[in-house]
Amino acid sequence: MSLFRVITSRVERKLALLLSLVSVLALSILGYLAVQTVTLARQQNVAELEWQLTNQSVDRLRKFIDDKIENFRIVVADPNVNAIGYEQQTFILEGHLAGDSSLVELSFIQPTDGFETARVVRGYDKPIHRVLGLDEPAVAAALKGENYFGPVFFSDNEPRIVLASPVTNQQGVVIGLLRGEANLTTVSPLVAQANLGESGYLYVVDQSGRVIASSSVLSNRLSRGTDLKRQPFVSQVLSTGLAPALNTATIYNSNIAREKVFAVGRTIPKFGWAVVVEWPEAEAMAVVSEVVGRLVAGTFILLLALVIVSLWLARKITKPLRQLTTAAAQIGQGKFDVVLPTASQDEVGELARSFGTMTQGLKELERLKDEFVFIAAHELRTPVTAIRGYAEMLGDASKDLPEQAKEFVTRLQQSGGRLAILVNDLLEVARSQAGRLKVQTSPQDIVAIISATLAELKSLADEKKHIIVFSPPPQLPQVMADKDKLQEVLVNLVGNAIKYTPPQGKVEVGLRIEGDSVVTWVKDNGIGITAEDQAKLFQRFFRVESDETRNIQGTGLGLFIVRQIIEHMNGRIWVESTKGQGSTFLFALLAGDFLEPE
Repeated sequence: MSLFRVITSRVERKLALLLSLVSVLALSILGYLAVQTVTLARQQNVAELEWQLTNQSVDRLRKFIDDKIENFRIVVADPNVNAIGYEQQTFILEGHLAGDSSLVELSFIQPTDGFETARVVRGYDKPIHRVLGLDEPAVAAALKGENYFGPVFFSDNEPRIVLASPVTNQQGVVIGLLRGEANLTTVSPLVAQANLGESGYLYVVDQSGRVIASSSVLSNRLSRGTDLKRQPFVSQVLSTGLAPALNTATIYNSNIAREKVFAVGRTIPKFGWAVVVEWPEAEAMAVVSEVVGRLVAGTFILLLALVIVSLWLARKITKPLRQLTTAAAQIGQGKFDVVLPTASQDEVGELARSFGTMTQGLKELERLKDEFVFIAAHELRTPVTAIRGYAEMLGDASKDLPEQAKEFVTRLQQSGGRLAILVNDLLEVARSQAGRLKVQTSPQDIVAIISATLAELKSLADEKKHIIVFSPPPQLPQVMADKDKLQEVLVNLVGNAIKYTPPQGKVEVGLRIEGDSVVTWVKDNGIGITAEDQAKLFQRFFRVESDETRNIQGTGLGLFIVRQIIEHMNGRIWVESTKGQGSTFLFALLAGDFLEPE
């Protein structure tokens, strides 16, 4: 720490301490690069193992198929033989069937018309001969002197293929055709032990993506005939022939392993089958975890001291800044009783002290503003009451006045009413801000209060031809509320629903129990509120500005007062709305005892 004492500036001292973090960063980068190197090396090793297993399986399957086709071909030694007799045909077919357990049936076919002259079927004594025709794919290929290996098809959930080969004499003349069906279940032993680790596996699919055989690991998870064509990786292998590039592996979430796997795959030339190897990443990369553990252990002691210093320093530097940030947010919300960090003697401490001085000034300014609003609103109540009284008197005596004078009196009465509402709202806001809002909660029958409020607002709803619906539950607990204040909340919310809903609309009021609270909701099918405006809806003097609200009068204080009242009654209020689809205002109050049924 002697180096830090030489540096006189406190901020520079902290910056000097931050240099120690550079070493931590350097070690972290080196550790990260080492881990990445080990990870990439292991991924390459996994890919090489998978490709090795894939290529071995492909070679084994290809040799199996080539041998089966080669054994299928018959060449008659006598160059002068142009046909084989029925008994000899049967003898040859039965010999092939006995010598190859995978063969299901065999038949000799005439090259002239595709008719089966002899046919043997495993398990049947006298099979029916068929006319296959010269257009049948196996027959057509054999007539050209080619060996035929057909696409895989499934019978009784077992994969099968059709094989065909020309029967020729020594001069190469086709004197007959040999056609057969082979059961591919004999392929399973070739890949049964093709496993990687404890959970890596291999499976073989045909040209249509159906499973022919798989590793023993998948014996209980993947049955023959399962269609995997819709799996993107299998589809990619079948379409491209090789996926991914050689010596690399694809990582994806496998539907078979139901976890992330490394996968490689390739097709078997000429046959269209695909061999796919998948190895779950968790097991394949387990060795990396072990190597990383050893690497971390080697650098842990060095990093430990540096990290402790870094954490201590970060907290020491950022703590006052975080406190200032929190204080600024609270002041932005009008809360000036905040605790500011002043202990440090550096530039941050000086900033905090200056911030505190500014806060005190703002607090005093807010106090004077609230006091002014309270006094002004209180003093305005008397002249406003007098103006409204004289306006009412003029209204009573206006029957003898000219029509224009009557109109002036009506406007005077309306303006006086709006002025009274504004003064009352300002006074209510001032009381709330000054902590003078008096709310006394007690158990209240909310159904009765809502019913009374709706009756009071019925004439306002009738003017706009609205339908008001209120269907309370059959049994509901009382709520802890101030009766008069609760009615003020309901008048505001229901009144807003009526005002902001076009004529012939619908206003619904409902109640429900949620936990230990009773939720009241007021729903309309009016103009709705955007998400941006919803965030500001309960702020002072905020009003939604739009073409629909331009001619609707209001002070922008109603919902602010409503929120203050609800919160003073230990409740909460919120809104749910979609522009053009109406709004729902909801507030929750603590439940009291259940009312006795009448």
